[in-house]
Amino acid sequence: MSRFLRYLLILLVLTVASSAIALGRWQLRRLTDRKAANLVALAAQALPPDTLGAGVDSARTVIGRSVVAKGVFDTTRQILLRGRVQDEAPGLEVVTPLTVIPGGSVLWVVRGFIRSPDAATPPAIITAPDSGVVEVSGLAIEALSTPDSGKPLVRGTGTTWSRLDAGAMRQLDPRSLPFALQLAGDSTGPGRLVTVPVPKLTNGPHLSYAIQWFGIALAVVVFGVIFLRRSGPGFVEPPGAP
Repeated sequence: MSRFLRYLLILLVLTVASSAIALGRWQLRRLTDRKAANLVALAAQALPPDTLGAGVDSARTVIGRSVVAKGVFDTTRQILLRGRVQDEAPGLEVVTPLTVIPGGSVLWVVRGFIRSPDAATPPAIITAPDSGVVEVSGLAIEALSTPDSGKPLVRGTGTTWSRLDAGAMRQLDPRSLPFALQLAGDSTGPGRLVTVPVPKLTNGPHLSYAIQWFGIALAVVVFGVIFLRRSGPGFVEPPGAP
């Protein structure tokens, strides 16, 4: 192997290895940030519940915290989230607006899970919650506004969404609060629907990704050393070189 090719191979090995190490360190930084965010979330959830309708309706104040609200459900305009799976069964999540008392603002409540063979077609009948004033409690979750408004899909006489979208919520009711409520507690929610579990806080895959990147860096270095040794201990000059 010529001197130029050996230098080129060394440069390539160092570049790839250093890039892999940098990506591994980036994943470790993301892991640190994730752990810190989880600690903040756990601390927020441990705080006493906020009561909606009593001047505590700001998304910045309540997202990530336990909240309690009283009001009346309106099942005439629900949001059905498609593509969900629970207990290995496909289906949809039912999100129903609750008119908060007092105040009259609208809180969208993830009321429960219903089965659907294709996780997209709503059943003919969705069990309604009890009429009159009810009290609900759970975790305030963020609802973002996306350019596609949550990807609404009309199938038959029903509409489903891919995700809970703040814009879609406001379109259905301008009084909608900029967050939703993920029920907590019993295994069945209002209307005897199966409660959707609150997502568990995890550290994510960042540590395994970091190990993979460091492994790639090590493998590249080992490969480069082996290849250089097998190509000869010294530099081979071209024939006729002075």
